[in-house]
Amino acid sequence: MSSATNLPDSRTAARFGEQLLAELGISKAILEESDHPALAWRRAGLFDLSGQQNGAAQMVPLLIASAMDGVLLALKTLSDDPEKLPVNGALLLGERARMMSRSRNGRASTGGHCRLIDSRQGRFALNLARDDDWALLEAWLEEPASNLEDVERIAAERDAVALVQRGIEIGLAISMDGMAERKPWFSETSVTTGQSEPDVPLVVDLSSLWAGPLAGNLLHLMGARVIKVESQARPDGARQGNAEFYHLLNAGKESVAFDFATAEGRADLLKLIAKADIVIEASRPRALRQLGVNAEQLLAEKRGKVWLRLMAYGDEENRIGFGDDIGVAAGLCSAMEQSWGAPVFVGDAIADPISGMMGTLAAWAKWRNGKGCLIKLSMRDAVCWAMQQENGQMDRPQIAAEWQELAEADRQDLYPKRQNLGTVEEMGASTGRVLAELC
Repeated sequence: MSSATNLPDSRTAARFGEQLLAELGISKAILEESDHPALAWRRAGLFDLSGQQNGAAQMVPLLIASAMDGVLLALKTLSDDPEKLPVNGALLLGERARMMSRSRNGRASTGGHCRLIDSRQGRFALNLARDDDWALLEAWLEEPASNLEDVERIAAERDAVALVQRGIEIGLAISMDGMAERKPWFSETSVTTGQSEPDVPLVVDLSSLWAGPLAGNLLHLMGARVIKVESQARPDGARQGNAEFYHLLNAGKESVAFDFATAEGRADLLKLIAKADIVIEASRPRALRQLGVNAEQLLAEKRGKVWLRLMAYGDEENRIGFGDDIGVAAGLCSAMEQSWGAPVFVGDAIADPISGMMGTLAAWAKWRNGKGCLIKLSMRDAVCWAMQQENGQMDRPQIAAEWQELAEADRQDLYPKRQNLGTVEEMGASTGRVLAELC
């Protein structure tokens, strides 16, 4: 086995953590050591998620596992009780797939909603994660289409760039397959200083599904008080998904639900957000503005408030995306094609846990330093950051083969699963009490 295998060492994750802290204005040394990225990937249950559906598992020759271990190491350096946090970051990348017994699906995501489609020029990912998406196919393609076979037949005669642009315009989760240009994974605006530094920050979590709720979960483990806010008409869709996973992300949060169709519900929402030290949201800005929520104004009204906005594609604020198609846009499938000769999906909606972890670190670091701001986190660019290579220009197929050998020879058990602690409240169970106490 050549020396390329040894390039990532036990300090790789720590260096990633130190780099992230430096980007967030914190200078701290991290002394802990971590597993080789190939071993961390396997021990997190991720190895079996990539490869052809009826073929062998294929190692992902990227430093993603080490990068996410670095995020957790950085969080632990900022925590008063680091033992409450997960054992490492790699574990969080694979925990949903392990709970749901998911496996590799080749050119389709592990959940089956997102697929790679070939066109006359180029390849793209189409994610039909919502029931309503199917009704958009005919309008998107401008000819009858009711199933994926129709999409593939029509796309084969079209240009991928034009199809993706049209899909974005009508609200589909769609992306070009290719290596994205590296950009900063977050930006910050509306900076204020001078917070009151409460012992326990109040977090208002307006998000749903995975990335945002994971951030809320980790902030709760860091010691924050977290209030989960939902619309009575449109609750978090994850409530209807895997119960064990939903419990894992939402146990310990207080549940508040409002009727956003009423002036009273919108007013109560604004009162609660005004009290928050940290806000988490993943909505398109125009959706919040329709509820009367203006992040910049609310930040100005409470100095030191941190607002974490999770955005699929950063500067394209009205573009939607989910974990799998965002990962394709970052270049994960292309990296697998360069390594193994054919594009396959990587992990399970991997942009979600990556963004949730990195968003947690950014929000906590800014709040702790008393630097109120609006953090705009680009999920695509967070994945690009996690893909960065210390291996430089090393031959990707060579690295893949060597890391594959490491993973196949590894006999250690998978990392222990996180335990469901605490209770999950019924939707809206704490609404009256929270309003009486805080508003």
